[in-house]
Amino acid sequence: MLNDNTSDLAEKIVPVNCKLNFITNNAAEVPLRNHSMLQGAIFGLLAQVDPVYSYKLHKSSAVKPWSFSLLKFYEKPEKSDRNGYSLIKSGQHGYFFLKSIDPKIRRILMQFSTRDKLLHIGKLGVFIEKINLFLGDYKRIPADIDTISIRLDTPTFFYDNRTKKIENLSSEIFLKYQCEKFKQLGIMNIDPEQLYPYLWILNDNTKESWGYITNLLNKNEPLSFKGLVGEIKFKVVGNLSEKSIIWKILYLSEFSGIGTRTSMGFGHNTLNYFTSE
Repeated sequence: MLNDNTSDLAEKIVPVNCKLNFITNNAAEVPLRNHSMLQGAIFGLLAQVDPVYSYKLHKSSAVKPWSFSLLKFYEKPEKSDRNGYSLIKSGQHGYFFLKSIDPKIRRILMQFSTRDKLLHIGKLGVFIEKINLFLGDYKRIPADIDTISIRLDTPTFFYDNRTKKIENLSSEIFLKYQCEKFKQLGIMNIDPEQLYPYLWILNDNTKESWGYITNLLNKNEPLSFKGLVGEIKFKVVGNLSEKSIIWKILYLSEFSGIGTRTSMGFGHNTLNYFTSE
């Protein structure tokens, strides 16, 4: 029998998926794959409603209770002659996603949703025109989960601090890293090894992709990270109790990221599930 130790905090979790629609306020040359740039904008967004909490999150070295996408534009930007940069026009429409399992962030976004705000993303200013908020519920477990598909939207990787190596994707590695993250976030404490028989990968349709963060020692040479993007399809087996725990892990992973450096927007993903016929 599985031993699922879930903290009281989990009872308060209301996952939120927020789509922030914007229009650019100026023209700029921007490195769109730079995760640090957008993370800074998110801290700025939170600070406009709750500067104390934004500062607390920014200064904390703990894993952040969120996941975010990179900037997306409805009109594809032109490439710059500068490697890794794009030329963004003034008046261009786009969006990005911020997802979270933190009730404080949910409240901030709900307060922010009625206001137009200017955010600075590197040299680019974006004016938030509209916010679409969707509240999730991880307790509403599908009656009969058969397969779950996860689309990795930003580079996803699993870095072992002990061996200093990237681990290959597998269902066991996925469970190991996600269970450890949820333990750090205080929402679930469960031994991933007891879950291994109930989840495996049916199809791996991923490819390698690169993401970047700002190098604080040399801002002209960003740090690069290679990860996976694309679709993974998981098979879920077991009784209702076993499937429900797997469901919680997979579902909450959409709102907190998958793998390593999720605080920087790596491992942003979208989940779809399919029931048995």
